[in-house]
Amino acid sequence: SPHRELERELADWLGTDDAILFSSCFDANGAIFDVLLRAGDAIISDALNHASIIDGVRLCKATRYRYANGDVAELRSEEH
Repeated sequence: SPHRELERELADWLGTDDAILFSSCFDANGAIFDVLLRAGDAIISDALNHASIIDGVRLCKATRYRYANGDVAELRSEEH
């Protein structure tokens, strides 16, 4: 498919084994956290993050901490 061909060309250009292109940032955010984080890791997330970030964080195995938007006092009071 043209999509897969573009991924191969991008990988060649970058000098990597492969590349993955997502059709939307929503899809990319849904996948990236599970790839980067594992059990034992932690992610601290603003409560008003985009829904795609919230969903992606929920799908990964890392421990999640959420704080109210812009509330540094709440963020500091949490035990991480």
